[in-house]
Amino acid sequence: MGLLDDIGFWLEIGKWLILFFVGWWWYSWVREKLAFSPLLTLVVSGIVVYFLVIEHPLIGSLGVFGWILLTSGLLFMLPTFTMLFNTLTPQPKQTQPGGIR
Repeated sequence: MGLLDDIGFWLEIGKWLILFFVGWWWYSWVREKLAFSPLLTLVVSGIVVYFLVIEHPLIGSLGVFGWILLTSGLLFMLPTFTMLFNTLTPQPKQTQPGGIR
């Protein structure tokens, strides 16, 4: 059981690191949007971090990683990756029934 405990421990540490990153990202996002008022930034970021990291961590994480996916250009690279995948594993050619082979 020692190995499973170690794996569980490192998964728990990884979860807290991800939640720390998500909280930091939401705080930075609010700070960028509300740059005109430092007090309002602290209040709103506290509310956002509370609800999207502590209360609903899955929704907050999906929001962060979805925004990163949309703005990083990875979606534009998706056709390139599929072309590379089809090159590495070519599909067998289909013959038309009754047609020229």
